[in-house]
Amino acid sequence: KQLIIKDDDRFELNDYISINQDDDLGWLGYFIGKSETLQKLTLCCWPDEKERVGAAAFAEGIYRNQSIQRLEFYSSAAFQNVISCRNNGNLTDLSLCCNIGGEDARSLALALGGMSLKLFHLEHNSLDSDSFDTIIKALISQKQLERLHVMFNAIDRRGCEALSDLLVRWRPQNLRELVLGHNHINDEGLRCLIPGISECCNLRWLGLTGNEFVTSAGLRSLFEEAVICNLNGLSLGHILNITEGLDHLVWGLPNFQALQYLELEDADIDDEELQTLSTGIATYFSSDLRELDLSDNPLITADGLRSLSTLLQSESCCLEVLRLHYMDITDEKASALADALVGNTSLEKLVINEPTSSGWSAFSRLLCNTSTISNTHCSNHTLTQIHCYGYGEEVPSSVERYLEMNKYQEHVATTKILMHHPVFNMETFFQWKLKFLPVLLAWFHEAMSVLILEELTDGEGYRLPFGYLVGELLSECDTSKLESLDHVSQACDVLLTRKLSSVYQFVRAMPLLVVDGYCSQDLTRGSRKRKRILQQSRKMSNGRKRSCSF
Repeated sequence: KQLIIKDDDRFELNDYISINQDDDLGWLGYFIGKSETLQKLTLCCWPDEKERVGAAAFAEGIYRNQSIQRLEFYSSAAFQNVISCRNNGNLTDLSLCCNIGGEDARSLALALGGMSLKLFHLEHNSLDSDSFDTIIKALISQKQLERLHVMFNAIDRRGCEALSDLLVRWRPQNLRELVLGHNHINDEGLRCLIPGISECCNLRWLGLTGNEFVTSAGLRSLFEEAVICNLNGLSLGHILNITEGLDHLVWGLPNFQALQYLELEDADIDDEELQTLSTGIATYFSSDLRELDLSDNPLITADGLRSLSTLLQSESCCLEVLRLHYMDITDEKASALADALVGNTSLEKLVINEPTSSGWSAFSRLLCNTSTISNTHCSNHTLTQIHCYGYGEEVPSSVERYLEMNKYQEHVATTKILMHHPVFNMETFFQWKLKFLPVLLAWFHEAMSVLILEELTDGEGYRLPFGYLVGELLSECDTSKLESLDHVSQACDVLLTRKLSSVYQFVRAMPLLVVDGYCSQDLTRGSRKRKRILQQSRKMSNGRKRSCSF
């Protein structure tokens, strides 16, 4: 389905063909032309003048193919020889990641007239304003275009004007993504784009990453004037002046009620600004935001990470992914981040730089606090991935096993309690008196059924997370070299022993409580009776005294 034509090691993939001298390109073109399954073709090179005949046959094969849907050019020569002879009505994605000139721009504009694209990707081209304007104007025929990516092309104010004019005249109903990252867009260019962006009524993703000339004034115009209320993703990374416009972003958050992804990578955000952002998100749309990228902001300290608790511990928080990589995660920062995640029930993936062993201990306590049964039950049971960048780039086994266990959330709290609390302190449950006994029996019955019904793997032992539980239970008895079914039976026996022990402790202590309660009630009743008799005798004595006086 995918084929890469290259002459170097740029792509380390399996499905590629490297062009060498004396290769029969005619046969390669023939097979490409006959293929009915090839969907993506990437051209990273093109034969030189010595292979003119073979190159022509190769281009002819590409021309005949009717199955290719995605075409990528990383070679200007390949683009010049192929783009003008494309005759494939199935082509939906066109990517140009090579440097093309003015003539190439006109050839591309002509070719676009016969295409029906859903993705147009233009990257790393040093086009002048006229050439870029030629290409942009040709896109007006692409009514069905869903994704428009123009990156690393040095687009300035004039390019923004051309693009905005296209969007205003075009009024695209299908455009979902507009990515303009790493260009030369400044405040004036951003203001020029606002009318065109506002015409994209179904726009879901806006990428402005890497436009370092944008300041707070341009961001304020975008947040206050652009009509992009349906936006799901907003990328503002690598904009060095964003901190000056962060307040405007927070004030404009009510206009982004559908926002699910927010990127603020390498934006020089400090603790105070992070606190403002966290409070703003928690106030306006914490129930919608799914992913937050704060990577490569070294000014954020432990206090800043601790302020994330405003967002992460919010009852309406639905954040699933938090990215904090390219930041030095010290022990203090790791502890602050773990504290901020206490009570969070939505985050599933955390991306950070590799912390120290002490920092990993903080995350281990977050995932399973073994100090008490209550703390274990209230530990984090939703975080399933911690991706780390660093020397080892590996999560310690003490943390990894809890992350794996959290993938099975139905019984994970029960599993953690049984793993780390072999003896239950029944005194903490006496406040519920005999009402607690049915609850205790039902809890152990559920744990027993989990062990019995859990399927076993044929590889390393047991299916997670209950393989860890079986191992912990077996460590309490002398078992070795047993069959898998015997392992489960032994674990069930240990669990049954725990159940009987807990019930025994509870039942043994309850009669004493009942007797004490009965005695105390009897004494109370006796005291009340004596008090009534004493009151009655006093009344009778007072009555006799009054009768004698008469």
